[in-house]
Amino acid sequence: MNRLLSCLICLSLCIDLVAQSSMQPIQGWKMSENEGRYSYTPTSLIGSIPLNYDVFPPIKTSSADLAGWLAATVTKDLSDLHYTALPGNPNIQEIKSIQTYSIGVKDATGKQILVNYMAYTRRDGMIRYGRIVETPIASVKPYMTRAVQHFMAICRQEGGLASSPATSPATSTSQSTSRPKSEETPVTAPGQGLKPADIKGFVIHQETGIGVGGMVIIVWRPYLLLKDGTMYSHCSVSPYDLDVARSRQAEPNQWGTWTLRAKTLITKFPDDKAPDKWESHWQWARPAERNEKISGAFYTISGGGNTAMGGGSMVVSSSNITFNDKGQFTRVSTGGGSYSGVTGSVTAYSNKDAAGTYILDGYSLELKYNNGTSSRVSFYFYPDSKEVFGLGARDYVPSKK
Repeated sequence: MNRLLSCLICLSLCIDLVAQSSMQPIQGWKMSENEGRYSYTPTSLIGSIPLNYDVFPPIKTSSADLAGWLAATVTKDLSDLHYTALPGNPNIQEIKSIQTYSIGVKDATGKQILVNYMAYTRRDGMIRYGRIVETPIASVKPYMTRAVQHFMAICRQEGGLASSPATSPATSTSQSTSRPKSEETPVTAPGQGLKPADIKGFVIHQETGIGVGGMVIIVWRPYLLLKDGTMYSHCSVSPYDLDVARSRQAEPNQWGTWTLRAKTLITKFPDDKAPDKWESHWQWARPAERNEKISGAFYTISGGGNTAMGGGSMVVSSSNITFNDKGQFTRVSTGGGSYSGVTGSVTAYSNKDAAGTYILDGYSLELKYNNGTSSRVSFYFYPDSKEVFGLGARDYVPSKK
């Protein structure tokens, strides 16, 4: 592991101890160390579906451009690994102080894989980065999540990551990769579902997801926690309209249990082999005050496809919404799918403009359209910002325009 100058040897020792203490084994993973580089592989995947996670020793650099540094490092690393980039642009994002870079590649045998890089600048100015090489299939995603969480823990401990995700647009660019919903959520008449006294709150949990084109990104997923110790995932409807009894029958895999031990949230869903311990990767969201007003323009983007792996299909869905302090809103949703093949390109788009009035109340937002229709969806603010919020199944951030 790199060292600081000898005149700062005491400080160097302190930093090294912090770094070493965070390089803990991951339960169920094989760990090895070579000259400060830590390599992790899930034992259940060894010899079958590969996923390899490496944390590299800190690197001293004079570059203040973390994104530029990481791009150059990726280029050299892919060359050293004899990987060839697939057609299409890499997914490059800054999530708080972590810079990410995901790219689809082919190895020397022609096999297509995803390579994901994460980097941050430590307190001492040195750069730490990690690399996750994976086969992009659904069964690997939980291990990808665990690797990202491990790297985030190192980042926090070394001072590279703020404690909140509140202003990252990356929170709104993914599709769910865990507990997918196939049933419509059963609802009651407005206000005849859960009561405020039944609800403990919404929590957001740091996970990984698939963004536009199939790139892996970091996301924050919401979960509705009830005071009876149960929890519900993917709550897009207003919780005050949720028909709990019918939902438990129609979509049992969306229901789990939770317990809070100190600052560790322990969750268990039907498809989990063992309880999952959420230690430092979750936060409580905040409800709105009744009749609270929002002012500004906000947007969200989601999508899928396989262009990250060299394919020709991509699906993009975006939504823009504006609110004012008079209780009015306008909403524009755009959906599009495209396929580019050897015979040509076919695209389809749909647009919808709407306007009306809105009512905020706790974890619910009611949109009353001017055409006489209305909808009620779940709503929550992020922990430390009222400029980032969850609305239905999506997160919204301030519009760049």
